[in-house]
Amino acid sequence: MWQNLTKQILVFVLMTPLLAGCWDRLEIEDRAVVLAIGIDEAKPGDEQETSNATHILNQDSPKKGLIRITVQIAVPGRIPLGTGGDTGGPADQKPVWVLTSVGYTIEDCLMNLQQQLADRLFYGHLRVIVMSESVAKKGIQNENDFFRRQPQVRRTVWMVVSKGDAADIMNATPQLERVPTLYLLATLEHAREMGKLPNIFLGVFFSASSAKGQEGTVPYLELKKESNIEIAGMAYFKNDKMVGTSTALQIGHYMAIKQLNPGGYSILQEMPNSNTNVIFKTTHRKSKITTTIKNGKVFAYIRCQVEGDLTEKSNEKVLVTRNNLIKLEEKIQKDAAEGFKDFIQQTQEDGSDIFGFGEYVRAMQPAYWNKEIKTKEEWEKQYKEMSVDVSMHVKIRRIGTKTK
Repeated sequence: MWQNLTKQILVFVLMTPLLAGCWDRLEIEDRAVVLAIGIDEAKPGDEQETSNATHILNQDSPKKGLIRITVQIAVPGRIPLGTGGDTGGPADQKPVWVLTSVGYTIEDCLMNLQQQLADRLFYGHLRVIVMSESVAKKGIQNENDFFRRQPQVRRTVWMVVSKGDAADIMNATPQLERVPTLYLLATLEHAREMGKLPNIFLGVFFSASSAKGQEGTVPYLELKKESNIEIAGMAYFKNDKMVGTSTALQIGHYMAIKQLNPGGYSILQEMPNSNTNVIFKTTHRKSKITTTIKNGKVFAYIRCQVEGDLTEKSNEKVLVTRNNLIKLEEKIQKDAAEGFKDFIQQTQEDGSDIFGFGEYVRAMQPAYWNKEIKTKEEWEKQYKEMSVDVSMHVKIRRIGTKTK
């Protein structure tokens, strides 16, 4: 009898904490859901907008310059539901509320912003972080620290660099989507699915930046007319500072070297022995990177194989023969190898190993790394002097249905 009574008491004690599972609940209507954050440098005169929410009175202001953040906050009941886009309210009501705040750090700006809001800021649904190019070039140590420490921020958030002000993208009004953040998110996600952008989420950027033999990259965006957003390339970093950008086609070079599929970029080439232009579209990539040590220096070898289709020919009178295809493949191979080398040399001049050659050295030549390199700063020096050999093999698989 005592054993049964003890079991019943034990079960009751274990179930008691489950009865209080909602004691700290917070209704969704009581949250200020942040969808996107834009970070810019503050302009002269913006210091008047600062608040003393985080400042001790009579304390000297920090030496770091002011920044301005622009946030998009979802308005409950106005976000489109389902495929019909019905928001349940008047059509002229905006689904997001765009607010700005000025401060010395990200948290300082957000605390100043919180003083203006009735609801608590919530970052669990944050999808995009946009930084202006000027902020990225000065260094994003503070931004990285804040988003690493914030437990609500997911590692699948997209962090991007804008060519102009980040606030312009925050205030853009695209025609295909009522919620600007969702349109920007769809632009990035669909580009990744089509092979036009690598999978470089915030977590991937953090991992690459923390590695001793690699640097991080993020998408580089430019706002065009009619509020459409162009993926202009990639912005790459060195020690938390943006040091350069790539072109859109160089994204394809990067993905080919890293063996990231599917292939989504096309190149314009001239058919050998003719004035006819053709379009070659990459569909699949294979790559192998090896590193060796010769005379105390690092040598990298890249063996890349690219397959694709001939999707367009400007002059249908010019026949696509076997001989022409072989010459076209050889020309694409030569131009691609030169393009790869130029891009790698560009990153070497900037001292940013975005390809992760240093990680290959750490893995394959650990004795050399532990004796000669050891630190990330030393690898940056050696990366500038490293020799790279690129070997390309291009295969045109399909030429279309209209041929002879």
